[in-house]
Amino acid sequence: MAAPNLARAILAHAHTRGEQPCLRFHRAGRWQTWSWQQVGREAQALARGVLALGLAPGQRVAIVSENRPEWALADLASLAAGVQVVSVFATLPDGEMAFILRHAGCRLAFVESPPLAVRLLALKPELPALEQVVVLEGQPPAGEGVSALAELAARGAGEGPLPGLEAAPDEPAVVIYTSGTTGEPKGVILTHRNILGTLEAVVAAFGDISALRLNLSFLPLAHALERIAGHFLPLVQGNTIAYARSLDTLAEDFRAVRPDFAVAVPRVFEKVHARIHTQVRGKPAPARALFRWAVGVGVERSLRLERGQPIPPSLAARYAAADLLVFRAIRARLGGRLRLFVSGGAPLAADIARFFHAAGILVCEGWGATETSAPSTWNTPAAYRFGSVGRPLPGVEVRLDADGELQVRGVNVFPGYLDNPEANAEAFTPDGFWRSGDIGRVDEEGFYYITDRKKELIITAGGKNIAPQKLENLLRQRPLISHCLVHGDRRPYVVALLTVDRAALAAAHPELADASPEDERLRRLLEAEVAEVNRQLARFEQIKKFRVLPGEFTAQGGELSQSLKLKRRVVEERHRPLLETMYGDRPE
Repeated sequence: MAAPNLARAILAHAHTRGEQPCLRFHRAGRWQTWSWQQVGREAQALARGVLALGLAPGQRVAIVSENRPEWALADLASLAAGVQVVSVFATLPDGEMAFILRHAGCRLAFVESPPLAVRLLALKPELPALEQVVVLEGQPPAGEGVSALAELAARGAGEGPLPGLEAAPDEPAVVIYTSGTTGEPKGVILTHRNILGTLEAVVAAFGDISALRLNLSFLPLAHALERIAGHFLPLVQGNTIAYARSLDTLAEDFRAVRPDFAVAVPRVFEKVHARIHTQVRGKPAPARALFRWAVGVGVERSLRLERGQPIPPSLAARYAAADLLVFRAIRARLGGRLRLFVSGGAPLAADIARFFHAAGILVCEGWGATETSAPSTWNTPAAYRFGSVGRPLPGVEVRLDADGELQVRGVNVFPGYLDNPEANAEAFTPDGFWRSGDIGRVDEEGFYYITDRKKELIITAGGKNIAPQKLENLLRQRPLISHCLVHGDRRPYVVALLTVDRAALAAAHPELADASPEDERLRRLLEAEVAEVNRQLARFEQIKKFRVLPGEFTAQGGELSQSLKLKRRVVEERHRPLLETMYGDRPE
């Protein structure tokens, strides 16, 4: 590693990059920029402020905030002070937020806003270690131990050593709590070596990434994928991060920022894909025919590029026309300069990745977990197979256990969970491989494919093994279905709960925009969607019955984790009576 720790690796750019842009954000009605020099100066003042509060190297602070430039300042300041950073989703319910802060023993918490500070102050009786709350933006509420970010920086005025600049590679840098989809959250300790070694492996795998100078950050920074690929990677490379205002303004932000790359989860690609196809269906027949022709040409070209085959002149000419007439407009929606999309967090359907590639946007899917500093395998621009999660990163070993579980060993693998010896004992094999819990396979070229979670496999009453994620991915690709849950463990057949994409429904069938789940016309449309999915499945996998839910699955409602993964057990318990109604004498 060129630098022994994250603080030294990042803050070195404050001198070499100077007035070049570091952080971009939208505030007061316009896009603004903080330079590398400004970020370095502010982060070091805040670091000395943290030390002035009495925190010592090795202790922990929390950042409870949505994405914003002050998030990066708080993170860099904490790393420079030598304290460990615990990232917390600002949207967590009080009980889960209190659990994380208490379990980690956080003495200081950076919070995004005054209302969140009030929430945290109300939880202080449950948080004996918490002494200070610092508000990142806005006027802090009155109270002992509460201050604004500027006040903390003022405490650190002057000079003084920064212990974080001397941190050893194997010292813990951050603690990221798992999403808790299968139980109580666990604190994953990642060291400076874990993160810097992972970034070096990513750069070695991707080759020249000098063109990826600007990324748009919109996945939560409390999520390991965004923290590593969308935060630490550009900062360690001395590049620029722009922060999206919100998911609601994402389309506008892409056009305004014009990023070179971005990190997303499959649901983002699914929604963009569905919106484009919904809009095309509303166009006149000639425009629909032109779109189908262009996609066909793009897919033909994509297949040849994926296989490393040359592009014949006739295909190049047809693609140039398709690009001019169709694809250029699609890329313009994403700013027009996007060179690369990174996908992770869950399997991405191959045909959706293929569609984006046909339009001239490469989606590089990877696989990993918080415990592996996010990526363990990755598709790269030089070697990719859509539907796969790529090959192992340099220096990372991946193997398949007898039951198909992927196991990992390498510089990216965490040293253990915080204060959880039982979980640590279960997490590793005797020879030091981390047990991922993901089931997969590897092809003859060394590309890995994820088929399901080990604990989520459905085994029907007839003894057939079914991967629910496979079926759910296919269902979510249908334009009218936004979310779903597939159910059938120890049952005679598979059933599903569906939620409706109301925007897509309103665009395609305005008369049904407000239709209830019991509406017979809506049900017939969804029956056609499910039938289309069933045509792609083996008979024993097919969905025999389904029910339509009145609302969406959301993180706020508890059905999704903060990283938008389905909380299967929560949904099953919440809708168990409805699931039971689908197991009668015979399938519908």
